[in-house]
Amino acid sequence: MLVLDHVGHVYSAGTPWAHRALADVNLQLPDRSRVIVVGPNGSGKSTLAWILAGLLKPSEGTITLDGEELSIAEGHTAMAFQHARLQLLRPTVRADVRFGLDLDDGAVDSALNDVALDPARFRERRIDELSGGEQRRVALAGVLVRHPRVLVLDEPLAGLDAPSRESLVQVLGRLPADLTSVVVTHDTEDAERIADRALLLGTGHIVADGPVAQVLTAAVTP
Repeated sequence: MLVLDHVGHVYSAGTPWAHRALADVNLQLPDRSRVIVVGPNGSGKSTLAWILAGLLKPSEGTITLDGEELSIAEGHTAMAFQHARLQLLRPTVRADVRFGLDLDDGAVDSALNDVALDPARFRERRIDELSGGEQRRVALAGVLVRHPRVLVLDEPLAGLDAPSRESLVQVLGRLPADLTSVVVTHDTEDAERIADRALLLGTGHIVADGPVAQVLTAAVTP
């Protein structure tokens, strides 16, 4: 279980530019949770995402996984960024999915199948030849092949055309059953296809936490 206990974060603490992004966040994510995080700009979504992925240590409180302090070095968490091209570091699809790992083509092909990319078509494709949606799925394959326990996705659907969006929604809806997924998004049209639980953030606090439909209704109710 991933647990946040009185987590807060202040950027540039102790300076005239100090800015509080999160305050007193308490959260429990059991294994295999499927969660979306919504809220207006400036509500703290991105900061919470970075903390959940182990990329940012909170300035207040603790975050633990199975009772141990969360560390990105353990490899239990991963993040897929909105701008996938910045996450793709090798010239071809196969080279990127394998990057940093000793993988055979079978493992690469399995990861591509997981994100609905035909290995025979995409394995040798150059990254710069891919559409934005295809790049996001290749980046996701490179994350999934590492078998993290917690995956955080930052605005995975933003800016995609309708076919690319639908393809990625289908992929997100069938992520590995043993994975905890956290999707930070402004796009809630298909939220119930990719998550069971929603968190609504406002000014650095969790203001609603529950079933997706219930929380999204609260998000639009004045």
